[in-house]
Parts: sequence; structure tokens; C-alpha cells
Amino acid sequence: MELIKTFLTVLDARGFKPAAEQLNKTPAAVSMQIKRLEEILGKRLLERSNQGISLTPAGALLQHKGKRLMALNYELLGDMRENELSGAVNFGAPADYAPTLLKKLLPIFQRDFPRVSPSILLEPSRSLRPRVHSGILDMAIVAREGENQAGHELWAEEVAWFGNAAQPDGRPRVAVLTTNCVLRDKALGDLKACGDNHALVLEAVTVASLRDAVAANFCQAFLPVSVAEGLERSGAFASALFHRLTFEFIAGPALESETAERVALQFRRAMAEQGATA
Repeated sequence: MELIKTFLTVLDARGFKPAAEQLNKTPAAVSMQIKRLEEILGKRLLERSNQGISLTPAGALLQHKGKRLMALNYELLGDMRENELSGAVNFGAPADYAPTLLKKLLPIFQRDFPRVSPSILLEPSRSLRPRVHSGILDMAIVAREGENQAGHELWAEEVAWFGNAAQPDGRPRVAVLTTNCVLRDKALGDLKACGDNHALVLEAVTVASLRDAVAANFCQAFLPVSVAEGLERSGAFASALFHRLTFEFIAGPALESETAERVALQFRRAMAEQGATA
């Protein structure tokens, strides 16, 4: 099953290197697993060329039946588990982390909780937290704030200023979020500490918009390092306080504590494999 999973991942990722990143393995290890699978089946599954990889007839058959086999495997595991989470589950996640979270976490529901039918709400953490506490949402991933540490910690990462755009008089051109969130509060705190020595030129609803504006050299912005790859760090705010943002899994009153712990564990493993922990 592990070899078939690797094979299907290579196909979905369209290559050995991206598949290796998803599986938290080296490309050489992934290649060895495919070779081992071909040896067991006695058939060549993939053709490699400068244009990439392509399926042989045997590979196409394995792709078709391998997906069915993996789905049956997950279904069987679900049938054998006691107190299995099942039915409609209302799940919340921070909107700005949606691409990473959905890519890594949605497969967990299929693999580890096959009886779950998730309904997802993407909003800022401060909107999600009260919805979980009131029972409107069954579970959510939120940014931890202050002394509130009631949830299960998933990952943490640095948040810093990026970009070096400046006014003709040398003042940094800055951008901040308009949403009521911890990122906006921390950014405004840094700006206040620096006095009036800046020009606010952009207010945006999403972190993605801030990143695009920094990439276009229009402004400087306060961004999580996970979304700021390729951007230059700000020199104007190099002396700003070190900021670290922690994300946690919280569950509503209807979710049993044992189930909540198991869901949190699977989410934590998925994010660790993605390399989210900084």
C-alpha cells in the first residue's frame, strides 16, 4: 500500500521531486520505491524522458485500480475504528492560509476520517473562535493569541516585514491588513513604535494582496515567512521586535476530547510534512 501511495503521488504531483516534497522523502527514495513496485509487479509502470513521466499500459491499469484500492483501504480502516468521527462536520480555517491548509488537510478527512463530510468556512481566526465556542463550527484552526492556550498547538512560524519600497524622502511605504486579526495588530504595533516615520499607501483584505504589492515593489508589509518566499526582508524594520505566530486546533463542545486529540495529531503531522513549522 505504501508503494502504491507513492506511485499515485508521483502521478498527482507530476514528477518525482514534487512528490518527494509531499511525502517528506528524497527524490532518490521515491525513485527506489517506484523501482521496487515495478519489481514486485514484474511490469514497467512509468516511462521517463526529458518531457517528464508518462504511464505505460501497466501503469495506467495500476493508476485506475490503485485509487480504488487506496479508497477501500481508508474505508476499511474507518470501519474498524471505534468512536469514529462521522457525518457532517463544520470546519473553519484562516482564509489567508487556505491554499496550504486545504491542500494538506482535506486529504486527511478522506484518509483518516472517511465517514466525514466536511463543510469549510474560511475566515479570520477572530471570527472562527467564537463560532467554535458556540457550537456553530465543530472544529477550526486559529491563530493563538495572548494567554489563550486551550487548543492543540499545530505549528508556529516567524512573521516579519518584507520589501524596501520608500517615498522620495526615504520614508518606508507600508501596507497593512484591514481585517480584525492578530497580523494587523502586530503590524500597527511596530508602526506605532517607529513613530510617524512611514507612509501608509495600501490597506488590503488578504495577505496575498499584501504579498503581491511587496513583490511589485509598491510597499513594505508584515507577512508570515511561509507566504513571503522570494521576497527581500525590510531594512527599515530590521530592528522591529521578533514576532512568532502560533496556530492551534480548537474543537467545539460536541466533539469528544479523544477525537479532538486524534484530529489535531493528524493535522500536526500533515503540517510537519509540509514544512510549515519554522
